[in-house]
Amino acid sequence: MIDVTFEIGGKKVSPSRMGDELEKVIFKQVTENIKKALSSVRCPEHGEHPNVVVKGHSMDKLNFEVHGCCQNLVDLATSKLK
Repeated sequence: MIDVTFEIGGKKVSPSRMGDELEKVIFKQVTENIKKALSSVRCPEHGEHPNVVVKGHSMDKLNFEVHGCCQNLVDLATSKLK
């Protein structure tokens, strides 16, 4: 399973615990888009799925960090997110 987590301003954020409904919707849409883009990505050697950390100082400046069992998986997943 693909795990997507968020860090905004250096703090882990849970989309379900956001107070602002608009932010909840944005986080949900970002998560769904990432999972859709990476749904077919698995490490050909280890069979693992990638994990993604969405980071930023604010909602309008988000970056993605892809983690996985090996560099090959990270590269495969990163190419799908571009």
